[in-house]
Amino acid sequence: MDVRAMECFVAVADEGSVSRAASVLQMTQPPLTVRLQNLERELGVPLLVRHGRGVDLTAAGRELAERARRVLTELAAATETVRTIGQGTRGRLTVVAGHSTSPGLLARLAAGGDLGPDVDLRLDCAPDRLAVEQVAQHTAHAGLLHLPPSSPGTVRHRLVRARGLEIAVVAREPLVAILSAAAPASRRDRLDLDDAPALRVELGAQAGGALAEHVRAAAGTATRSVSAGSVVQALAIVEAAGDAYCLLPAEHSRQLPDGLVARRLRQHTGVVETGVCWRPDDDNPVLHRFLRVALSTPEPNVLGPELTRR
Repeated sequence: MDVRAMECFVAVADEGSVSRAASVLQMTQPPLTVRLQNLERELGVPLLVRHGRGVDLTAAGRELAERARRVLTELAAATETVRTIGQGTRGRLTVVAGHSTSPGLLARLAAGGDLGPDVDLRLDCAPDRLAVEQVAQHTAHAGLLHLPPSSPGTVRHRLVRARGLEIAVVAREPLVAILSAAAPASRRDRLDLDDAPALRVELGAQAGGALAEHVRAAAGTATRSVSAGSVVQALAIVEAAGDAYCLLPAEHSRQLPDGLVARRLRQHTGVVETGVCWRPDDDNPVLHRFLRVALSTPEPNVLGPELTRR
């Protein structure tokens, strides 16, 4: 008994008439009659009692109609589930972000993909090295992390390459200075690092990952510095210290706490690249959909209109 035979029989059972069922099925009556006769012959029992007003179901026919409806309902649900899984609109996606990666970037990538209500999206946070390890060990589908400063032709992130992962840039943004709104330096349009506040707050190597290399390359080591365990902690220290600053990728300037301001730098500094890493053998359709969006998103005006060069 094939699916089409069940569909034809259920239509006849619902309509109580072969002719009306043929109209619903958008077929002519003779082939439908032949299909019903073949079904009765296959099962070896009569399923229909034919009369002038249409057809009635036999006891065997009523049992078949009930079971066939359940089978067709399950088949339709299975078809829809398989289709949505294959299209990446249903399933699970775990993305782990490095401690210094902006939550706003991750949120925009997820929102840009419009993953939908049937995707179970889990967002985790870990040091860059552990983020890479989680992807390599199949506990996360993708990782977001800052890439270290590099020159053309060099491998940007040896740890990722060593783990056999793929990596691609999803965002490029400059460093900006985050200061207390009460700090004297905040009155300037741009911050000169040679005339910056005496205290620089920076992320420790564990929390900052490659971002710490960008900050050291930009600011040097002459300024007195203190380490923070997270971006939130670094911003809290800057606000509490008053005459202090920290350097962060411009993405972090989008949602600063009250009392803090962002200032672009007078000196030229290299851009900070954020990369996404994933296993090339991961066939998760949700991941592939996420990657298509992440890798096709044009670079935004990361400084925002209030910080663009005048």
